Amino acid sequence: MRVRVPDYFDRFHCLAGACPHSCCVGWEVVVDEETARQYAVVPGPLGERLRSELKVDEEGDFCFPLYGGRCPFLDEENLCEIHRCLGQEATSLTCQEHPRFAEEYGPFREISLSASCPAANVLLLESREPLKFLERETSEPEEAGDPWLVGLLPLRERMLLILQDRTRPLKERLKEILTLSMDAQPLLDEDRGEELAVMVRTWRMEERKVPAGAGVFPAALRVLASLEVLEPDWPELLRRSENAPAAEVPEELLERITAYFLFRYVLKTVNDGDLVSWTLLCLLCVLVVQRTAAVCGVEEALRRVSAEIEHSAENLEALREAFGWMPELNAAAFLRELGT
Repeated sequence: MRVRVPDYFDRFHCLAGACPHSCCVGWEVVVDEETARQYAVVPGPLGERLRSELKVDEEGDFCFPLYGGRCPFLDEENLCEIHRCLGQEATSLTCQEHPRFAEEYGPFREISLSASCPAANVLLLESREPLKFLERETSEPEEAGDPWLVGLLPLRERMLLILQDRTRPLKERLKEILTLSMDAQPLLDEDRGEELAVMVRTWRMEERKVPAGAGVFPAALRVLASLEVLEPDWPELLRRSENAPAAEVPEELLERITAYFLFRYVLKTVNDGDLVSWTLLCLLCVLVVQRTAAVCGVEEALRRVSAEIEHSAENLEALREAFGWMPELNAAAFLRELGT
């Protein structure tokens, strides 16, 4: 099986107790069923604590509820007591895999590192070179992939080529990426996704008339503030960002952030055929990072956007629905925001 990862993937190391934003704080710790069964036979006082702390949440998942916002097994040094006493393999799959996002597409797998993780965040933003993605082979057998992948892969590659053409302003490149997704969407709507590869090879940007109106701000910030909140000061940060002047974030960094989101989300179109909404999600995240960076800096802005959006299935779904019914967040509003 082929596996694709960002070019900084192998340099990632967890900061453990030195992490300024521990993933064991603020988030319910979900425990997979196999690990929960293992906890049933752990001997001694630690085993008794594991079994007493293990609960079932509203979704029916095993979890460790938080105390004061902290996992009950996070010690005073911000280290995991389970990991320290029983080894990493005794922690839940959620803990072992974080901050990795793994997507299975049949003949290949793609793994990214969540930008909500401070260590991964630094790796993404420490360079101003175009972000590249590495491919390697594993001994795992391949499975059949969705036929649309034959077209979606070259489409995403074209998006990345457009994005990394540094002879043009970034907003112009983002506008072209959105326009490409809009022109490709009818093929998916008509179940002709296999034709995307040909369309991508011949596609040329053409200007389109966009109805007059506002861009996505400040509406986008207000919508985000109305969604599920991870860190309590998030709505206030968004409110302060409404009137703050746009931060002078280097375009090279915004380009790398955009590449991160395109890699994460464009191929998810195989699940529902809604290429435009996945593209709008990527652009929204980048634009909100730029906007909130004026208040908290680009590193913290990216961490917060990733945490509040990428780690909430409810927020992801709510935003993608809003792109369809809110005039302030539809494709035309994004085109206006990008300067058409």
